[in-house]
Amino acid sequence: MKTFFTYRVFVTSLLFMLGLSLNAQIKYDSNKRLTIGNTTPYGVYGQTIEGSGMYFKCSGGSKFFQIDVSPAATRLASHLDQVVFYNTQTGKFNSIQVQNVYNYSDARAKMNIQPLDNCLTKLIQLKTYSYKFKDENETAARTFVKGGNANEYGMLAQEVEKVLPELVITDPDGKKLINYIELIPMLLNAVQTLSQEVATLKAK
Repeated sequence: MKTFFTYRVFVTSLLFMLGLSLNAQIKYDSNKRLTIGNTTPYGVYGQTIEGSGMYFKCSGGSKFFQIDVSPAATRLASHLDQVVFYNTQTGKFNSIQVQNVYNYSDARAKMNIQPLDNCLTKLIQLKTYSYKFKDENETAARTFVKGGNANEYGMLAQEVEKVLPELVITDPDGKKLINYIELIPMLLNAVQTLSQEVATLKAK
C-alpha cells in the first residue's frame, strides 16, 4: 500500500511539474498575443513561436508539411516533394506573387545530359488560346490583378499532353497542369534553328 501511495505521489508531482513547464512556455498577454516558447511577442503578430520550425503530420498516415527556419533561408517541405497552393474549401488553385523565381538547375545534380534538337517541329504543333476561368470569383480576382483584363493566355493541358507529355502532370484529383517553364529552353532551341535557317538563306 505504501509503494502504491509513493507511486501516486511521484506521478502527481511529475504531472504538476510538467504543467508548470507548459504554463511557463505558453503565454497569452493583455493584447491578445500568444507566445509559445521562451520568447516575447514580435511586432503586431498574434502568435510568436520560438523554435527551429514546425512539423504538421496528418493523423494515421505519412502526409506532412514542414517549416524549417534553422537554415540560412527558410525551407518549406511536404510529402511527395511538392507544396500545392490550393484552397480545399473552394476547390480553387491560389495565385502566387513573388519578386523572382529560381529553378534548381545545378549541373552537378543532373545526368544523361543531351542537347535539345528539332524542338521547332514539336512547338509548331501546339495551339495557343485566350480564355477565362469558369469560376466567377477567380475571374474577379484576375480582373483586379490584371488591371481590368480578365483574359488568360496559354494552352490546354490535354492538347499539350499529346505532343509533349513530359510537360504535363495530373494531380491526385485528376486536374492537369502544364510546366510552362520547361517550354523556355525549347523555345530557345527553336529560335536558334530559325536563326540558322535565316543565316543560310542570306548566305545564298
